[in-house]
Amino acid sequence: MPETEKIFKNLNYNPEQSENKDSQDLYEFDVIGMNCSGCANSIKTYLEKLDGVSKVEVNFASESGEVLHDDKKISRNEIKKIIKDLGYEAVSDDEEYEKELFKIKELRNQKIKIIVSVILSLIIMALSMKGHLMFLDGIDIPVTVSLPLLFVLSTFVIFWCGSRFISGAYKSLIHGSFDMNTLIALGSLSSYVYSLAVSVSFLFGSGMLGNSHEVYYETAAMIITFILIGNYLESVMKSKTQTSIKKLKDLQAKIVNVIRDGNELFIPFKKVKEKDIVLIKTGDKVPVDGIIIDGFCVADESALTGESLPVEKKKGDRLMSGTILKNGYVKMEAEKVGKNTMLSQIIELVKDAANSKPKIQKLADRISAVFVPVVIIISILTFIYWYVIADNPIDTSLLFAVSVLIIACPCALGLASPIAIVIGVGKAAENGILFNNVNAIENLNKVNTFCFDKTGTLTTGEMKVKNVYTLNNMLRDDLLKYVYSAEKQSNHPIAKSIINFGNDNNITSMKDVTDFSNEEGFGIYAKVNNKEVLIGNENLMRKKNIVLPDIILQTGSNNLFVSIDKKISGLIEIEDRIKPEAPEVISKLRQSGKDIFMISGDNETNAAGIAKQLEISKYSYKTLPDEKEKIVEELQTKGGNVAMVGDGINDAPSLARANVGIAVGTGQEIAIDSADVILVKGELQNILKSLKISSKTVRIIKQNFFWAFFYNAVAIPFAAGVFAPYGIIISPVLAAMLMAFSDVITVIGNSLRLKYIKLDK
Repeated sequence: MPETEKIFKNLNYNPEQSENKDSQDLYEFDVIGMNCSGCANSIKTYLEKLDGVSKVEVNFASESGEVLHDDKKISRNEIKKIIKDLGYEAVSDDEEYEKELFKIKELRNQKIKIIVSVILSLIIMALSMKGHLMFLDGIDIPVTVSLPLLFVLSTFVIFWCGSRFISGAYKSLIHGSFDMNTLIALGSLSSYVYSLAVSVSFLFGSGMLGNSHEVYYETAAMIITFILIGNYLESVMKSKTQTSIKKLKDLQAKIVNVIRDGNELFIPFKKVKEKDIVLIKTGDKVPVDGIIIDGFCVADESALTGESLPVEKKKGDRLMSGTILKNGYVKMEAEKVGKNTMLSQIIELVKDAANSKPKIQKLADRISAVFVPVVIIISILTFIYWYVIADNPIDTSLLFAVSVLIIACPCALGLASPIAIVIGVGKAAENGILFNNVNAIENLNKVNTFCFDKTGTLTTGEMKVKNVYTLNNMLRDDLLKYVYSAEKQSNHPIAKSIINFGNDNNITSMKDVTDFSNEEGFGIYAKVNNKEVLIGNENLMRKKNIVLPDIILQTGSNNLFVSIDKKISGLIEIEDRIKPEAPEVISKLRQSGKDIFMISGDNETNAAGIAKQLEISKYSYKTLPDEKEKIVEELQTKGGNVAMVGDGINDAPSLARANVGIAVGTGQEIAIDSADVILVKGELQNILKSLKISSKTVRIIKQNFFWAFFYNAVAIPFAAGVFAPYGIIISPVLAAMLMAFSDVITVIGNSLRLKYIKLDK
């Protein structure tokens, strides 16, 4: 799939709907400076209003964004400037170094502000509570001195240390949205403004608030301090959830040693071209996908396939980008470069899945959209109740209202799903399992029926030619030359086995091969030396009206028939073997209550033999690709939640039709277009691992939602003073502590458990 089409597919955007589709550009970037999911929503809401912007996605959990825009109406630099004006930094993947500098600078600034805020807040607390602190006994600080000092110190804490909250709330307000910054700003400023009014009234004798000098500067300051600490811990823990993507990016070689036009050069990874000769030595990362043309090596593919043991590679073998040469030296011809490499596609798949929202998140998003306004209303009603109905002093009533504002946490709802998805997708990628879309994680957990393709899925797919028979006076070597010449045009596993057999028997190719075509699900057609050559199964021969003798239809082998000039000329007997792990995987799926079907295009004898060995009672044979899709559809109509497991190429229709399509194949042959889950190394055990990851991830998401709802449902009534008659009162400072650590404990901490699940048990 072309890269632009892949992008449109991932964004669910139809380029045909745009009059200026040729000028559509996708701007992908990291966002630095967000401190809640509301920040992400604010950026998204504002950018969507811009002329020329078609689609916007901003994800707080992964700190990333995507904007599909018309570059004739609005450029990347303009979008970047707008995001900066909103108070954030947008850094693209091309600016990796700048991105790291921004993040380091951001964390350093956070640390400095936390330290300053803690020191000043402790001073403010000491001044405010000097009558209750023994070490301050005997120190007499006049109110006329302490009030101005408290004002200055708290002003610095709120407007410098807490500037991100104040500016975030202001920008949200002018853009007509509300987020966590709004609640923090309202809570801290309420205490601050009230205290300022009391100070002015007392110091200047206005009489506006009587003769009281009871102020709550310490409340305003401690709110900012605790939330700064909570945000910092959240940033640190959130970075741990993104380690999988970082690890994958670290596998990309930055500088590549190539031979081009006879010259040895060192060039950036993105400058490597197809057909370049790449030199790789011990310890090097493989920069692009390619085929070894000289040398021998031992490669560590564990980061991409989950295979723990190094793999020996020789001339003719392929190397995947992101693998590491443990030993050896090779020359490799680059086949896939840039964004088309296996590693680049894996990174994109992981990022896309991590940045997407599953269906289960939509309810939380709807609640989050109205959460802040509802909390503000509850806060106002709380103040009215305590001040008007319960006839409490204004300061007491205000503290209850402020506690409501501070303790509420919309972030927990916003993070419940994304954080778990980021970790789950990353954990899967580390084990050679790629989720092509985020809903596959949720859907896989619901699957009750598994349909397996036979060849290349349940069997090794490493076909071998067992015997060659000739008919109608055709000489064996002549037959093989026709077959060898035609099959060299195909990349099907059977074609490779025939080519290998021909090489072993010193068969040479005929030069004149034209009009080659794949007869999907049947075989191939080509003109070789002006003779029409058909190689395929019984269905192909019948379709082309080639008469087959009854005796050769009765054999129990994988038969390929060869027709030359519409006359049956030979038979090639192919053998295949069941994958060693297949019986155990099928058995475990059956034990877990899954229905198992095998859908095969092979003849009845072979299909029945494989089904018997694997104890699969439900199977089909001589099934064409469109018929496989119909079988999946029929199972769905009978209540089956179907996962189709196939090689990802010939099984594309049924993979697309299934509730979850699982492509089993090696790195170069995976079908990204039609599969929802891709098993990079073609090992069936990874089906069990993917099921476990799906189950654990969905469970964690549900737990996160429970804790997020539970926290807010319990915390807000407590803060509002519902239990005050029983002596249970939550002060604004305690509310700030609870809110600051709610995300860290209830959502992020719970989600991090996914990193440590054992998939082999």
